[in-house]
Amino acid sequence: MSGQDDLQIRDEPHGTGGALARAFLILGVVLFPPGIMLPLFEAQSLLVFKVSYSILDTIAALIGAREPVLALLIATFSLGTPLLKVSMLITIHRMAPSRVSPVAMRWIELLGKWSFTDVVVVALAIVIWSNEALSTAASQPGLWFFAASALSLMLASGVMARDLRERGAGQAS
Repeated sequence: MSGQDDLQIRDEPHGTGGALARAFLILGVVLFPPGIMLPLFEAQSLLVFKVSYSILDTIAALIGAREPVLALLIATFSLGTPLLKVSMLITIHRMAPSRVSPVAMRWIELLGKWSFTDVVVVALAIVIWSNEALSTAASQPGLWFFAASALSLMLASGVMARDLRERGAGQAS
């Protein structure tokens, strides 16, 4: 069998999950880059000093502050996990349902549990900063792009999992 046979798209033109899964996948992929490059939040201290960080800025700042372990953790969960999830979703979307293994679907579900970790952490930081004297914090566009990307990929995963369940594919025998 060739690699082409493994990724053979079934007779329907839109792959596992149909056009809806494809739309959510495309939306998730398009929203991800601004989500990691644009500032997530802006903090202002003493009404004068402002600072804002994107996910990429945060990783670079942690490396600069000699915190490589924390930088690696953020890079893993903010960059690695979503990229791995989208790669797996695209692969599953292109596969015939009979070729999707139960293990692949369990991995998708596991990765999906980490989708909103960054959003929750940033929201918590905003609340903490906002409760400090003489300081404020507010969400920025990067947070919303990142959250929308994570939500789109989660919806794509759900649509594809539903399609596989309805077809009896991707389940343990």
